[in-house]
Amino acid sequence: MKPIVDVIAPKRLGSGFRYLLASSWLSNTGDGMAIAYESGAVLSDMEFMQFHPTALAIKGAPRFLLSEALRGEGGILRNINLERFMKRYNEAQELAPRDIVARAIVSEMHRTDAPHVYLDMTAKPKEFLEKRFPRIYATCESYGLDLATDVAPVCPAAHYMMGGVKTDLWGRTSVPRLYAAGETAATGVHGANRLASNSLLEGLVFGARSGQAMMEDAPVAGSSPKKTSSATLPGKRAPQPDARDGEKHRNQAHPESPLRAQIRDIMWRHVGILRDGKELKAALVQLESLQIPNAAATREENELKNLHELAKVITRSAIAREESRGSHYRGDFPYRDDDDFQKHSLVRKSGEVAFEK
Repeated sequence: MKPIVDVIAPKRLGSGFRYLLASSWLSNTGDGMAIAYESGAVLSDMEFMQFHPTALAIKGAPRFLLSEALRGEGGILRNINLERFMKRYNEAQELAPRDIVARAIVSEMHRTDAPHVYLDMTAKPKEFLEKRFPRIYATCESYGLDLATDVAPVCPAAHYMMGGVKTDLWGRTSVPRLYAAGETAATGVHGANRLASNSLLEGLVFGARSGQAMMEDAPVAGSSPKKTSSATLPGKRAPQPDARDGEKHRNQAHPESPLRAQIRDIMWRHVGILRDGKELKAALVQLESLQIPNAAATREENELKNLHELAKVITRSAIAREESRGSHYRGDFPYRDDDDFQKHSLVRKSGEVAFEK
């Protein structure tokens, strides 16, 4: 077993939504949530950001997620000194829930002053890993890492948000004729955390339900399908460019602005996996002091404005929830408080964060 040494430090590199290290595209700036928020819609549970515990931490590699199934198959987490450490944080060790494992990894990184920990799969034969985890094995191999013989450097990355635009179970928001579905919406089905693959529920189930609600709420009398050209008939769809190619080109053509990088750094350092009131309030002061243009003319300026607005909403919501629940953990309020906070948070533009009655 040998550690790979060409790794990244979380304070220096990364990409994604509002956080320095994230599993999402650079363009995921929460524009849908921000548009709804600007329109007066209520946002809910914005303090709940899930961090995947094991994202690949190799220099030059994306924050590729190493599935929890690896730990389910016997993967072991080791610190920078190759010591197994999960037992000191939770009796379930590597099989603990995502939020517990992510907090344990960050705590161990702080304790050992290291930029990452290691995921050790070397007890499994190469043939098993290639067959059971073909994409993960091949991706790691493309970055010079053989899971059968090397321990993989990993650290947590922002992955999924439980909060968003508050909807009912049919995608209706607090603004008439405005609907939301997918990761933009906060349906409430996740609670304070999330199970793997619930994005299918958000996208497929609630996407379909929202479409059905729209048709029922605003039927168009006498409508008939538009004539469709042969180029768009089923089976004859015109070739479409790969969205990833466009994203790659956009990220190369428009390097990240210093303000955008600053927002993500603030969120990672102060509104990340381990939180406390003092740091949250410091983050809000820093975010509010940033000079973000109100008159956005370009796509990049609009994305920056949206990123900044939602970063403030997340921070304000985290300040308001004075307890620890699910993915939201505060060192100054380390326990759940069901009497005051077993309820969804709500925030509307120009209003204070409140909680459902």
